Amino acid sequence: MDPSPSNFDPLKTYQSTIPKTQEDDEFWPLSGKPYFYVVLNKLHLATRFQMTFPRRLSEKLPAAMVSAKIVCRGKVWDLVYIGDQGTKKFENQTWEKFVIDNNLAVGDVCLFELMEGSVNGGIVKLKVQILRDNFPSELVEKAEGHNMNNPIDIE
Repeated sequence: MDPSPSNFDPLKTYQSTIPKTQEDDEFWPLSGKPYFYVVLNKLHLATRFQMTFPRRLSEKLPAAMVSAKIVCRGKVWDLVYIGDQGTKKFENQTWEKFVIDNNLAVGDVCLFELMEGSVNGGIVKLKVQILRDNFPSELVEKAEGHNMNNPIDIE
């Protein structure tokens, strides 16, 4: 039986398909804080290096340019969050460093969980889990959008 979109949890389903040792090192249960995930395509990578935030999450973040941090696999990347333009996003050059350092590729999934940030300003901090291109195809097929302008957003 296929999970319905209302109770679909891509991370839980993905975690059941990976070896236990990998799960212990790189994956963890979500904390209940806001999150979204994106199936990476060529606009997120290569010459563009664009990562935008879905509207439901960006409404909880500052409408200003502020420092951002991504925590992933025990490391921290300093980025710039641009919230003072129509599309809320990471500054391209700082997102590019995260992409290159993690050898991200088309088809990989980044799951972003908001750990710190508010409309009042301050830093934006996200924990990121990277699900490599072996993300189960049946989950990708259930997602509507999965592109930069309409990222997959699951609650």
